[in-house]
Amino acid sequence: MNEFLRKKWEMAGLADDYIFNKVMLDYDICLEVLRRILPDLHIKKIKLPNNQQEFAVAPDAKAVRFDIYTTDEQGNHYDIEMQVADHHNIAKRIRYYQTASSMEAYDKGQPYEQADDSYVIFFCNFDPFQLGQQRYVLHKHIDEIPEQIIEDGQTDILFNVPSLRHDVDPKMQAFLDMIAQRKVEATDPLVVKLKERIAVVKRNRKWRSEYMRRSVYEMDQEMREKKIREGERKIRDGKRELLEGKRELQKSRREILEGKNEVQKGKREIQKSKREIKEGQDRLKEKEQLIQEREQKLHENQQTIIKTSIVAMRELNIDETTIKKEIKEKFDLSDKEIKDYFAE
Repeated sequence: MNEFLRKKWEMAGLADDYIFNKVMLDYDICLEVLRRILPDLHIKKIKLPNNQQEFAVAPDAKAVRFDIYTTDEQGNHYDIEMQVADHHNIAKRIRYYQTASSMEAYDKGQPYEQADDSYVIFFCNFDPFQLGQQRYVLHKHIDEIPEQIIEDGQTDILFNVPSLRHDVDPKMQAFLDMIAQRKVEATDPLVVKLKERIAVVKRNRKWRSEYMRRSVYEMDQEMREKKIREGERKIRDGKRELLEGKRELQKSRREILEGKNEVQKGKREIQKSKREIKEGQDRLKEKEQLIQEREQKLHENQQTIIKTSIVAMRELNIDETTIKKEIKEKFDLSDKEIKDYFAE
């Protein structure tokens, strides 16, 4: 077993989304956590928590996979998520999760007012909105009357796990402290169950192997994405250089146009100064020569960038068809030009 992965498995706690999911699959733990999050609902029982349940809003829409999904005896829907890293898209992410969860709340032929309520709950290992709150509860409201909440049955709740504000109920704080691996009261029944469940998870060889495989895959994926980002950066740099070259070319062409205008002006005044016309024509030739040289250099630069991009994408094992399509679109090449590049 890889030593790094072994230590990672041994050190992993509730803040690790894999451990969190396996722990929350326990019926009693999931029920008690929901009760602590939403004490006013007086939840009596729930369906057995479902791990990694997948929903798609439409056949061609992006699918969403819930970490923990369940419903209670009143038909309320709950999606519980552990968000480890901040990808700076939490608001849009919640919106999509809520949409997928809400779709389950509407039965065919059922009146809208009878739709079940939907709760999307995120435990974030960061402050999701950078506003310093320990808990964020989101509802729709009327902009002109902010205090007027729209009762549409959707509630989003986000916890800032690292926060030390202690603004939540002590029982809820104990669960947040467990996630953050802070000191907790050992007499809390939920804390006892969590520690026992984590120990059970850690002893499960199947889950340990699955964790290892997933970790290796995630590391490989991260490396692949890093290489792709590097390739994309090189392409962006190349396009930026091309853009700068085009700007210089446009500037030179404007200068040529100005020179031509001068020539025309000189022609209108030919009787006044033949010498000025001669000088204007000489300047025009010099600038046209400079443009030709710049155009040649720009063409050579573009060839180099395209060839470098092709090599970079081939090193990433991207298939030739995709490479040709990408190069053709990014550099606006004809089919013949594409064929010439790949014939080399």
